[in-house]
Amino acid sequence: MISRYGLALDRAIDSMAGSYLKTVRYKSVHGYLCPECGGFKGAGYWMCRGCSLIHGSASAIGAGHLLADRLAFGVYAPEPRSQSLKMMYGYKDEHPASPDYRTLVRAILALGIVGHGDCLNAVAGGSPVAWAMVPSTRQSPRYGKPHPFHEIATSVMGGLPEVEITASEGEKRRFDPERFHIESAPDLNGNVLLLDDSWVTGANVQSVAACLKTAGAEQVSIYCVARIVNYSYLESLSPDAVALFQKNVHYAGGFCPWNRTSEATDG
Repeated sequence: MISRYGLALDRAIDSMAGSYLKTVRYKSVHGYLCPECGGFKGAGYWMCRGCSLIHGSASAIGAGHLLADRLAFGVYAPEPRSQSLKMMYGYKDEHPASPDYRTLVRAILALGIVGHGDCLNAVAGGSPVAWAMVPSTRQSPRYGKPHPFHEIATSVMGGLPEVEITASEGEKRRFDPERFHIESAPDLNGNVLLLDDSWVTGANVQSVAACLKTAGAEQVSIYCVARIVNYSYLESLSPDAVALFQKNVHYAGGFCPWNRTSEATDG
């Protein structure tokens, strides 16, 4: 159940940006949402292309059991021109165009991790023993530099031990656990919380999850602040799909990202 702190965060997010933020969902009337990550998919497919490729690649090398135990997301950031996408790009700037960008990213992260902390503990069977962040890859201009998301995540996670991870050479956005290496880690005997600011295909995030499990993590729970989706692809599925998505998907107060259900927000 959402905590009182979570309720306050939820209402603050809704007040600040509820007019444009859309809570990630995992099913739709027309079957255009992936039940795994909430991304767009064809109605005749079980999962989106990204998740299908990850599961197929992991199974091909006998690593299906190394994928994350659960996925949770905050909000959608639709391409090409949405306010939420502008927020997810803009918060990384040295001097963000709006002071609300980092405030909102932190609030969405804190809502999912702390506000719904009891929900996560319930589904995982215990509190997280450590946390990790998906590192910038060598192809990223931020590789080897401080990332604003790390500062935000550290402030949210408090004193929970961090697993330090680095990235090596490798093909971008392809499932490959060997692309990532653990530099230092506490005891991983339990649930490790893996954080990222955004999910596009999920290949990097799931590769890090597999790396953590290989190193001994019993469980890995992934939380991403934003699910990047492409309106052009959705429109290719149906001319009316984008309009329906924009009309029917909105910020949902009290929605639990771990149980994927709406909770009461009164009291």
